[in-house]
Amino acid sequence: MSDNKKILIFLGSLTSGGTERVVATLSKYLAQNNFDVTVVTLDSTERDFYKLDNKVQRIAMDAAGATAGIDKVFKNLLRIYQFRKILKNHKPDIILGMITRHAVIALIASVGLQVKVAVSERNYPEKRKNHSMWEFLRTVFYRFADMHVVQTNKIAAWLKSNTGAKNIKVIPNSISWPIERFEPILQPENYIQPAEKLILAAGTLKHQKGFDLLLEAANKFLPDYPDWKMVILGEEKNESGSKGLRKEFEKKVAENGITKRILLPGRVGNIGDWYKAADIFVLTSRFEGFPNVLLEAMASGCASVSFNCDTGPSDLIKHNENGILIPPEDIEMLEAQIRYMIENPIFRQKISDKAIKVREFYSEEKVLGEWTKVLEELVSSEN
Repeated sequence: MSDNKKILIFLGSLTSGGTERVVATLSKYLAQNNFDVTVVTLDSTERDFYKLDNKVQRIAMDAAGATAGIDKVFKNLLRIYQFRKILKNHKPDIILGMITRHAVIALIASVGLQVKVAVSERNYPEKRKNHSMWEFLRTVFYRFADMHVVQTNKIAAWLKSNTGAKNIKVIPNSISWPIERFEPILQPENYIQPAEKLILAAGTLKHQKGFDLLLEAANKFLPDYPDWKMVILGEEKNESGSKGLRKEFEKKVAENGITKRILLPGRVGNIGDWYKAADIFVLTSRFEGFPNVLLEAMASGCASVSFNCDTGPSDLIKHNENGILIPPEDIEMLEAQIRYMIENPIFRQKISDKAIKVREFYSEEKVLGEWTKVLEELVSSEN
């Protein structure tokens, strides 16, 4: 009979994204450190990007999909019922609900069961708006969670002030080093010639990531540097706020006559190769939780320019030391700072040399060790 504690991690899917990457990494680490781990997704396995460790059990509810009107209520009641059945069958010691919707479902489904519920918001809630129903349910139910895990102190303060959340732990994201490789593999040399320099951005193609702002700035500075190209890695998700953005971005690029200088190859599984090839990395998000791509880029030695958005970039970057921070959504400053990076290779190298130190500070051993510690404490607590 195993003495391992049982944890069930609940999220939407295992498509490409920051939360999904954290779950894949965390579940593997916990499974190797005395936890029996089950990952439950609302979605099916069809759109999976991340692969789970073979010690981790996977349950796909196949209950995702948009709903509207009265159908939304019944569909979500059904999801709660299905998830409660899973809980009764598996009898975990802890549920970890990732992001608002899944956290609320977990809190409701677990009522009356002998299980501890931990909740982890993965974005800045003040900016990352949900449907009004989920916003309301969060304010009602988050106070009943046994523990909250967030990435920054600012997120913790927001939850405490707006939801009455208690027992909040702040744990940033970790860096997997070397960065893991997945399919699909797209080689940078197929897009960038040896004599060309690369400005890289990466993330889901949605409004939050601010790629429209980056394109506006690039259309001003890129024509002045014919030996530089820009690549934006990522793809749309099937959610409101992202549909049609790829076509919109491609249209903007074409209108400015530099189609061959700004490339959108799509989603890649070998992003580490792209960081290695990049001379400058740019983060233009309107808000974040704790940006994995910026952490990975810095760990790879990229000289990075980032909007100082809520939240995360200022935790990672010390301005003018290991990166550049600029005011949120300031396109003129973005253009100016990228120009400065392009024109000052010695400065770029200085930034690059200091950026790689994040590997140590955000190592998996430190960060995931902290996750293990707080989860073990939660299991052993009496309340």
